[in-house]
Amino acid sequence: MATGERVAALPPLWPVEARLAALLPDLLVFRKPRGSEPELATAQGVLLGVHVTGFTALMDRFSLTCKSEHDMDKLAHIFSYYISDIVEHVLCFGGDILNITGNVLLALWTVKQNQLSDIITLVAKCSLEIQEKFGIYHTREGQDLQLKIGLSAGRISQVIVGDEQRQYLLVIGRDVDDVQVAQRLAQANEIVLSWNCWKLCEQYMFEVEIMREDEAVKLRDMRIIDPFDFDEHFDKCLDYLPHYRTSADTLRTALELDPDSALEQTLRKHIMKNLLKKIDEGQPMEYISEFRTVTMVLVSLEFNKTAWMLHLCHLIQEAALYISTVIEKGGGQLSQIFMFEKGCMFLCVFGLPGDKKPDECAHALESSFSIFSFCWENLAETKLVSISITNGPVFCGMIGAVARHEYTVIGPKVSLVARMISAYPGLVSCDEVTYLRSMLPAYNFKKLPEKMMKNISNPGKMYEYLGHRRCIMFGKRHLARDRNKNHPLLDREKELEAFQMAQQECLHQKKGQAVLYEGGKGYGKSQLLAEINFLAQKEGHRVLPLKLKEADFKQCFYAIQTLMAIFFDIDMCPAYYRQECLHKQLRGIVEEPLHCLFNDLFFVKFPLSFKVSHMDDLTRQKKVKACFFQVLQEAVRETPLIFLIDEAQYMDAASWEFLETLLSTVPIVMVMTLTSIFTLCGCAQHFLHSSQAVLVPILKLATTSLLRMACWELGVVSIPQELQIYLLHRCFGNPLYCEVLCQDLLSKDILLFHNLQKEEEKSKWETLSANAMKSTMYGILPAGCEEDQELYICTVKDNVNLDTVLLPPLLKEIAVNQLDQLSLEEQLLVKCAAVIGHSFHIDLLQHLLPAWNKNKLLQVLRALVDMHVLRWFNRSQELPAESILVPSSIKIIEQTKEEKKKKPDTDSPLSLQEELSLPQTGVLAFGVPLLREAAWELWPKSQQIALHLECACFLQDLACRCGSCQGGDFVPFHRFAVCSAKSCSGTSRFCSYKDTGSVLTQVITDRLQLPSPQDSFQFQTKPFRSQETFTSEHCRTEEEFLDQVNRKLAQSSPDKDMLTRKPCHCEEILQFVISPLTRHCLVIGETTCAFYYLLEAAAASLDLSENYMVVRILILFLHPLSCSEAFFYLRKASSLLGQPSAFSFLKKHKVKICQFEEATFCCLRSEVCFNMGQITLAKKLARQALRLLKRSFPWTWFGVFFQTFLEKYWHSCSLSQSPNKSSENSKKKLAVLQQRVRCLSLLWQLYNLDTTASSRRFACLATLMQKNSAEEFANEAQI
Repeated sequence: MATGERVAALPPLWPVEARLAALLPDLLVFRKPRGSEPELATAQGVLLGVHVTGFTALMDRFSLTCKSEHDMDKLAHIFSYYISDIVEHVLCFGGDILNITGNVLLALWTVKQNQLSDIITLVAKCSLEIQEKFGIYHTREGQDLQLKIGLSAGRISQVIVGDEQRQYLLVIGRDVDDVQVAQRLAQANEIVLSWNCWKLCEQYMFEVEIMREDEAVKLRDMRIIDPFDFDEHFDKCLDYLPHYRTSADTLRTALELDPDSALEQTLRKHIMKNLLKKIDEGQPMEYISEFRTVTMVLVSLEFNKTAWMLHLCHLIQEAALYISTVIEKGGGQLSQIFMFEKGCMFLCVFGLPGDKKPDECAHALESSFSIFSFCWENLAETKLVSISITNGPVFCGMIGAVARHEYTVIGPKVSLVARMISAYPGLVSCDEVTYLRSMLPAYNFKKLPEKMMKNISNPGKMYEYLGHRRCIMFGKRHLARDRNKNHPLLDREKELEAFQMAQQECLHQKKGQAVLYEGGKGYGKSQLLAEINFLAQKEGHRVLPLKLKEADFKQCFYAIQTLMAIFFDIDMCPAYYRQECLHKQLRGIVEEPLHCLFNDLFFVKFPLSFKVSHMDDLTRQKKVKACFFQVLQEAVRETPLIFLIDEAQYMDAASWEFLETLLSTVPIVMVMTLTSIFTLCGCAQHFLHSSQAVLVPILKLATTSLLRMACWELGVVSIPQELQIYLLHRCFGNPLYCEVLCQDLLSKDILLFHNLQKEEEKSKWETLSANAMKSTMYGILPAGCEEDQELYICTVKDNVNLDTVLLPPLLKEIAVNQLDQLSLEEQLLVKCAAVIGHSFHIDLLQHLLPAWNKNKLLQVLRALVDMHVLRWFNRSQELPAESILVPSSIKIIEQTKEEKKKKPDTDSPLSLQEELSLPQTGVLAFGVPLLREAAWELWPKSQQIALHLECACFLQDLACRCGSCQGGDFVPFHRFAVCSAKSCSGTSRFCSYKDTGSVLTQVITDRLQLPSPQDSFQFQTKPFRSQETFTSEHCRTEEEFLDQVNRKLAQSSPDKDMLTRKPCHCEEILQFVISPLTRHCLVIGETTCAFYYLLEAAAASLDLSENYMVVRILILFLHPLSCSEAFFYLRKASSLLGQPSAFSFLKKHKVKICQFEEATFCCLRSEVCFNMGQITLAKKLARQALRLLKRSFPWTWFGVFFQTFLEKYWHSCSLSQSPNKSSENSKKKLAVLQQRVRCLSLLWQLYNLDTTASSRRFACLATLMQKNSAEEFANEAQI
C-alpha cells in the first residue's frame, strides 16, 4: 500500500558555502583578510537606503489586537514578502545588500571614483523602478506600507570588528550618515539624493527639486534623451561590477563559488553560532524560522564629533568585545552592530533557539547594567550611553530573498526597544514585562514617567534598572501561596504524614527535625507549605514562614538574618521603633553589652560596648550565632517553633551551616521545599545527610485528582472527554499546569456552562452533552456543595479546536526552556513529531525528515527515549503511563547526557536496533508535559500547514479497514457515494512553495482529495452486518434476534479460527490514522475532507464499541472505546456544518456535503442517541436519514398498513427490472442500500424495545423493509 510517496524528487540542499554566502554581502564574501581587528578599508561607492514606513504602525495594530503569535506570523509574512521583492530588484541591478536592519535595507555599489556618475544613474533608475512597483503595499489591516529612499555617494569606510570567534561588518563615514539623512528627509514614495551624490551625478539626466535648506535633492524622474539608451548604459555599468551574476540560474555569483575551506572559515565568523549549528546540521531554511518569546537588549553609544575615524573604530571594537562576552555569559548573543548618525548601536538577543534559560530577563538586566558601567568608565570620547530592554514574542528567522537573506527578529517589542532609547537617554530602561518576569526585588528599579513614542499607542509602564542592591530582610514574612479553604489539598496525605511524624518526634524526643520536600516546578510545594502552616497554627505552634529568591543566594547569612528578624517581630514594625522592639526581645536573655552585635544585622544603633569593641570579626560572628541559639532555646520552652522555608535551594551556605548546628542543639521543626537537590551547595548536601533530616519527594497528581482539581477551578461537577484529554496531555499530573490552563480557558472564553438539571430535561442533538458526559466524566461535587445547590457542567464551543489552542505564556516558557536543553537534532525531531500529534509512528516521522537515514533517526530516538522525553506508546492506554512520566524538570535530561558520555560508542546500526528494541507498533508518545504543544507553536503558520499537509497525504492511503476485515471504508462504499460530489465541487489545492530543497518547498501539483473510487483495496460486497439477519421471519424478541445473529455469524465463517489467526487492527487504524487525519485536515482548513473522515471515525468507533451487537453489553465493560467517542466525532462534524436553522429552506451548511453524507451523518447520530437512551430523538434521526436516502418510514398506523402493502407487492416487481450496468453507479447504489439497511435495522431495535401492539407493527414493517433492501443489495452486488 502506498505511504504518501512524493510527486517529484527533492533537489539537494545548497552547499554550506552557498548557504553562508546567502546570509552575507559580497563585500565580505569577496574580501581579502588584511590583519587584526579592527580592520579598516576605504572604497568609493553608491549607497541606497530603503526605509519601509508604516511597518511600526502595522506592528502596533497587531500588538493591540494580538491574541496569539499567529498574528505575528502574519506580520512577518507581510514584511518578508514585501522586502524580498525589493531585495531581488536591487540584486538585478547589481547592488550588494549590506544588511536588513529592522525596517531599513542598505545596499552598496562599490566602484572606482571615475565610475560613480554612471553608477548613480543606474541606482537612480533602480530606485525609481522600486517606487513604481513596490512604492505602496496595501494590507488587509488597513495600514499601508510605503517606501522612503535615500541615495548617497562617495568614500565608504568598511570596518570589521570582533575576534577570532565572532566578527561584525560596519560601514561608516560621512556618506553613510548622508544616506540616513536623505532617507529621513524623504516623504513616503519619495527619493532624496544627498548633496554630494547630486554633485557627482550626471545632473542633466534627472528631473529634481532642490531642497536648499537641507542641502539635498528630491528626485522626480529621469530624462530619456536620444540617443541615450538605458539598456546600453546598463550593459556599460556591468563592466564596473565584477561580481554581477553571469548565469540566469542565480541572482548572485557568490552562490556559485567553488568550495574553499579558508573562505568558509572566514564567513562562519560573521554568523551567529546557533544559526551555524543548524546550517551544519543541514536543516532547510524553512525549518530555521520560529516564533518564540525573547528578551532584547539595545545598547546605544553616542560619540563626540571630534573623535577620529581610527579611534572610533577602536572604541567600537572594545565595546563589541566586552558586550559579546558579557551577553554570552548570560545566555544571549550579540546579533547586530549598526551605525547611526550620532554613534553606534548593538542589538543583543536572549532566548534565541537553543539559548533559552529560565532566568532570561534577570540575566539581561544584570548584563545590561554591567555593560552600562563599563562603557561609561572605560570608553573615552563616549558622550552618552543608553540601554533599553524589552521582552515579548517575536519572529526569529529568515527575511529576504532566496539569494540574499538575513536572520533577524521581528515584532512589536523590537520597535519598542528602539523607541525607548530615544525616550529615556542615558538610562538602563526596561518595559513592564521584563520588570515582572525578572523576579528581581522592586527596590532595584525606579518607575519612569510615561512618554509618547512614535507609532506606538500603548508602550506601557517603564522602569529604570538601578543595578543589584543589597537585599533587606524586612517585609519577607509570607509564603508564595495562601491556603484556599475551598480547594482542599489533593493526593498529599503521605507528605503531610511525614510532617506530622517529625512534629511528634520533636515533641517527644526533644530533638530537632527537618522535613525537606523535593519536587518539580508547579508540583504544589508552596501549597503544601500553606497547608502545613495552617495545621501548625491551628495546634498552637509558632510558625516563621520565609520565601527565598534566587538573588538571596549571593548574600552570606541572609536567610538566618531574615528569619531572626521575623522571630523578633521587627520585620514589619516602623524603623524608629525597631531598636526598642529588639531590646524588649533580648532583655533577660542576652547581656546588654552584647546587644550592639546586632547593629549591622538589623539596622539598629545600640551603643558599642567595650567588650564587643575588642572582638575580631570571626569572634563576633560566633557570638551572634551563640546568642541566636540561646534565644531560640528559650523560645521553644514556651511554644513549639516551626521554620517554613520555601525555595530553600536559594539559601546561602552560611545559613545552611547554621541550621545544621541548630538542628542538633534546639528541638525545632524545619520544613523546606526544594526544586532539585543536585544543584545544592556542599553545606546543604551535608545537611541532607543528617540523621534528623528527611527528604520527601513530591509526586505528580493522580489522574482522578487532577480532573477533580480542574472541576474545582472551572466551578463545575464534570468536564467533557475532549477537555479531559486536553488537560491530561498537557499537565501530566502537574497541579500548576492544570490551574494555569483552566484559567487560560476561562480568559479565552472557549467554554460553555450549562445547568446540569436543565440540560438533562432536553432531548435535542445540540444539547446532548450533559447526557454524553454522564458516562465519560468524573462526577465530582465541589467542596461545601449543598444538596439544593445548582450544579453546572461545561462543554467546549463548537467552533473551537482544542488541539490548536495556544499555551499560556508562562507554560510555553517552561516548555521552551526544556526544549532548548536538547541538541539541535533532537530539537528538530521533537518539532516534527509535534506536528504529527501526541503519539506518532516512526514511518511518518521519517517522511517529514527525508534527509535523515533510518540509522540516524533511530539514534536520535534512542537518546530521547533514554531521557524520557519520548516513550514507547502503550497500546492499552491512550493517556500517559504512570511509571514512565517524570517531573517536568529538565535535570533528568542533563543527567542522562552525562551518563551517555561515560558509555562506549554503540552507534552501529546493529547496536541501535538492539538497544532501541523497536516494538511491533513502532509508535512513540511524548513523555514530558507541554513539550509537544510548545514545539508545535514554534513553527510559523505556513510551515505548520505544509507539514500537516504532508502528514495528511501520508495517512490518507491508510485510512481504511484492516486486512482481516477485508478492507474498505468504515462507512460502506463511502468513497463511491461522494465521488460525484467531489468532482463537481472540487477540493482546495496544496500550497505551493519555492524550491529550496525541503519537504515544505516541494512544488505539489496534486490535490488533497477525498479517497478515489479507483483506490485498490478489497471491498466487502456482503450486506451490512445485520441485514441478513432478517431474510427469514422477523424476530419478536431481542433474545431471538441475538440467537439468530450468532447462527448467521457461525454460518458465514467457514474458518472458525480465522479471527484468532488474523486479529483485527481497526482500533489501531482509528487511533493512529483516521483520528489524526481529521486533525490534520482541520488544521490546514480542508473541512470537506475533515467531515468525510469524521464520519469514518464515528462509524469505526461505533463498530468497535458494539462489536457486531452480539457482545455489546460485555464490550461496554471491557472495551476502551464506547459510543461516547463516536459522539465527540459527530459533535465535531456538527460544528463544521454550523448551527441548524429552524426553517428547512434557510438551512445552509458551512461545508458542502452530498446528500449521502448528510444521511450517513443522521444515521450515525441516531445510533449514538440509541446507545445514550434518547429513543425519541434516535427515531427522528433514523427517519430523517431514510428520507435523505429516498425511502420514507411512516408515523401512523395507517401509514404502516399502506407501506406494508407496497413492500410486499411492489418490491417483487421492482426486483424483476434489469439492473444498472454501470459499475460506478452500482457501487453508489450499494452505498445507499447499505445505509438504508443500517437505518431500518436501527428502527427495528428501537421499536422492539416497546412491547405494545403499535410498536410491534412498526418493528414488523422495519423488518420487511430491511429484508427487501437486503435482497436489492444482493441483486445489485452480483454485478
